[in-house]
Amino acid sequence: MKDHVDRFLRKRMKKKPWGFADAPDPRQQGKVDHRMPHVLNALTLGLLSNEPTLRDVEEMTRELGPWSRTLVPASISDTTLDTEARRLSEPYLTDKLVSQVRDMKRSKMLAPFGLPCGVATVDGKNLATLEHDAGGRAQARTSDNAKWHKAEKSPTPKPYYLVPVLRAVLTSAAAKPALLQLALGARQGETAAFDEMVAALHSAYGRSQMIDIIDGDAGLTSLRNANAVDELGYGYVFGLKGNQRELHDEAKALLEPMAQQQAPEAETHWELRGAKRIRRRLWRTAEMRDIENSIGCWSHLRQTWLVRQETKLNDGTIVDVEDRFFISSVLWNYLKPDQILALVRNHWGIENDAFNSLDMQWREDHGPWCTRGNAVWTLGLLRLMAYNLVQYLRKRRLRRKSEHGRWREPLPWRRVFRKIRRALDCATIETMAITTGG
Repeated sequence: MKDHVDRFLRKRMKKKPWGFADAPDPRQQGKVDHRMPHVLNALTLGLLSNEPTLRDVEEMTRELGPWSRTLVPASISDTTLDTEARRLSEPYLTDKLVSQVRDMKRSKMLAPFGLPCGVATVDGKNLATLEHDAGGRAQARTSDNAKWHKAEKSPTPKPYYLVPVLRAVLTSAAAKPALLQLALGARQGETAAFDEMVAALHSAYGRSQMIDIIDGDAGLTSLRNANAVDELGYGYVFGLKGNQRELHDEAKALLEPMAQQQAPEAETHWELRGAKRIRRRLWRTAEMRDIENSIGCWSHLRQTWLVRQETKLNDGTIVDVEDRFFISSVLWNYLKPDQILALVRNHWGIENDAFNSLDMQWREDHGPWCTRGNAVWTLGLLRLMAYNLVQYLRKRRLRRKSEHGRWREPLPWRRVFRKIRRALDCATIETMAITTGG
């Protein structure tokens, strides 16, 4: 399996979208020890093997094998990596992420899984919590603000700064790859920036036939955002909660009686989750089509969904019932009922697969390598590139099927990271085995 990882990484890193030979370099060339492509390669390999600090990346660059040594010809110190991380170009790395995703699409790596179309899910994410304002780009908070963190009652609230972004993930693909990252301004909210993200997604992927539906949670739901999606020719699926009180109340009034009187259009099997089991059931209506409220006319709204999640103990006792409402502009028969349930479940892939992996495995929200200059944003983009590769390895290339033809659980992240590290310094390991008789 080590050879499998080695071949996969060699093949990808040799392709133009995955290389950094065209990286801009603002430095005086006669006064640098390491070319910018080599610095970017070192940072990328460090993220691929999940090195916890830049000091660990420096040690990694000392131990690279022959093929990875072509990417990083010499060891690079942690201080140099820190300094250069601040100078990286955010627009360049955004374009590079898009080029890599489009290359994955051409390589048949991003086909919809269980759905007839591509679905991009958009959600907000905090990249770091800082004690400084990152050159005026971070958003100020205080310790009595409970939006992002638990409030602390204090007569002198302590200020801190967040680095929020909007990110888009292709949740229709098995590996849930990240598509784009949009930095929010110092005073810009997620909802207000959503139409900018939709326009950026269209500019990056509009001709690739990769995205058919754009999906967002209830916090992003607004008529302005629905119009933005519809005007660019995409379907939308938005969560519906109290921030859209009129629509939410109408959806409840129509669908809750339906759920009491009619069988669901679709339901999942009971799935094991810890000591409990869950299933999801679907009811939907077209009664809210073209609805007009105090905000305006939702002329593109075609259907409204109720997805009821039930949780029971192993003895059959129902312990929780949660209703979630959604509005959508997709045609009534475009998605089958069971595909609607799959799409709703995939919606949480942006949290469970992408954001949770970035936080738990790469320590994104509390352990950035560097926080000065543009480093938080640019390292965030490099981290997305690393996540895309490692997640594809974990979910597809290294995953096996059981004797019954079902996909086994993906390998634990730590095992995949160890295999990548072995592939990067495999020559060193092989040499040690020969000289020690191992």
